[in-house]
Amino acid sequence: MYYEKSKSKIVSDKNQIEFICLDQLVPVDHLVRKVENVIDFNFIHDYTKEYYSHINGRPCLDTVTLFKIIILSFLVGKNSIRGILEDTKVNMAYRWFLNLSLTGTVPNYSTFTQNYIRRYKDTDVFEKIFNKVILVLIENNVVDPSVIFVDGTHIKANANKKKYIKTKINIAFTKFEEQIQDEINEFRKEKGRDEFDYFDDDNNDSNSMVDDETGEVKKIKETKEINISKVDPDAGMFVKGEHERQFAYVDQVGCDKHGWVLGFDVNPGNMHDSKAFLPFFETQLLKYNPKVVCGDAAFNNTSIARFVSESNVQLLAPYVAPRGGRDVFNKGFKYYLEANCYLCPNGKMLTYNNIDKNGYMLYQIEKYECENCPFKKECVKSYPKKVFRRHLYSDYLEQCRTYRLSEEGKLTYKLRKTTIERVFAEAKENHGLRFTRFRGLKKNRDIRSLLYACLNIKKLALLLNKRANKSNKLSNT
Repeated sequence: MYYEKSKSKIVSDKNQIEFICLDQLVPVDHLVRKVENVIDFNFIHDYTKEYYSHINGRPCLDTVTLFKIIILSFLVGKNSIRGILEDTKVNMAYRWFLNLSLTGTVPNYSTFTQNYIRRYKDTDVFEKIFNKVILVLIENNVVDPSVIFVDGTHIKANANKKKYIKTKINIAFTKFEEQIQDEINEFRKEKGRDEFDYFDDDNNDSNSMVDDETGEVKKIKETKEINISKVDPDAGMFVKGEHERQFAYVDQVGCDKHGWVLGFDVNPGNMHDSKAFLPFFETQLLKYNPKVVCGDAAFNNTSIARFVSESNVQLLAPYVAPRGGRDVFNKGFKYYLEANCYLCPNGKMLTYNNIDKNGYMLYQIEKYECENCPFKKECVKSYPKKVFRRHLYSDYLEQCRTYRLSEEGKLTYKLRKTTIERVFAEAKENHGLRFTRFRGLKKNRDIRSLLYACLNIKKLALLLNKRANKSNKLSNT
C-alpha cells in the first residue's frame, strides 16, 4: 500500500504475495482458540470410523471437520449450515477451527445432510459426543449434580401450520400409569370390589399396541384425534394462547446449579412436561444421584412426586391452585394418618370407603350424621352426604410441600432463574434454539445433542480461560 501524489489517492496492491500461515491470522483471544484449548475433537474419529471403508472409495471429508461444521454454527449462533460455510470462505478463524487450509476448498452445504442420511441417522454418534463433553466437565470438576433444575421449552418446527391432516391415534398407558392401576385394583380387592378395566372399549381391533421406539406391547389408554403435519409428522401442534398455533418440538432439559446441561430430551410439541418428565428422569437424571430435582408448576403432580420420592430424591415444585378454585370450608377437615380418616369441623369422622378410577380415595360419612349439623348448608352441596377425596399419593405431595416451605427449599427454588431459565435464554438468543431447520424427531434429538454440547463447551472454554488469565496476573504480581 502506498500514496500516489499525482492522483492524490491511496493505491493498494491487492496482488502482493506474503509468507504467512493461517495460525497467525487468528487472534489469540478468539473463541475458537479457547474451545480448542479445553477439548480435543479427535475423539470423533473413534466414534465414526466404523461407518467408513478404509480400503475402498475415495478419501472422505475428515469426520472431525464434518461435525465441527454444526458445532461451529451453534457456537456463533448461525442457524444455517449454508450460511456458516459461506462465512467460512472469508473468515480465517472459521477455517482454522474446521482444519481447512488458507486456500482450501470449503465443503458444500449438503455434505453434512448427505452424510447424515447415508451414515448417521440410525446411530448413537451424537449422543456419544454429548456424553463425552459431560465427561470433560466432570474431569474438570465443575459439575455439582446435588440439585438438578428441570424445565421444558417449545422450539418452532420447520413445518407450515396450515398444512396438516386430522387423524385418530392410539395413546398407550405408560409403565408408570400401569403401576398406579395395579395399586388401585389392589385397594379395591381389599374392599371386596371389582377391579377396574382400563382398556379402551372403543378400540375394536385390539386393546394393545406396539411402541415404535422400544418395540414393547402396551395397553391402549384412549383414541384421540390430533393434527398431523404433512411436512414434519413428528412435530406436535402447540397452542400458545387463544389465537397462536404452530407445529413445534418441546425440549426437556436438566442442568445443575452452575448451569451445566446434564441431560435433555426432545418430544412432540403437544406433549405436556409432566408426561415427558418421568422417562427423562429415569433414563438421564438418576445416574447423577441427585438429592433434589427442582421443576416448575407442571411437575407438581402426584405421580411425579411418588416416583421421584421412591428414588430417594426430593421433589421441589411450586404451589398449584386447584382447578375450579378451592372450597374454603374444606380447609377445616383434618386428616389423621394413623387412623386413615378425616375429622370434619363438627367433630364427625369420615372413613375410607372406596377408591375411584383415577386413584382418589373416597372418605365418606353416614347420611344421618349430617342431618342436624350446623355446617350442613356450607359443607354438603351436591350430595346428600359429605364425600372427601384424597389421592393415593397425596403423602408424597405433602413431603414436597413441606420442603418447598422450608428455608432451604425457598433459596433453592430462587436459583431457577439463574440456571435452567438462563440456559434457555442463552440458547435461544445466541445459539439458534428459537426454531429448528431439521425435520423428524430422531434428527432433532441428534442435532440438539450438538447444540447442548456446544453450550457446555463454550461455557467451559470461557471459564477455564478466565481462570488462566487470573492465575497469570497473580503470578506476575
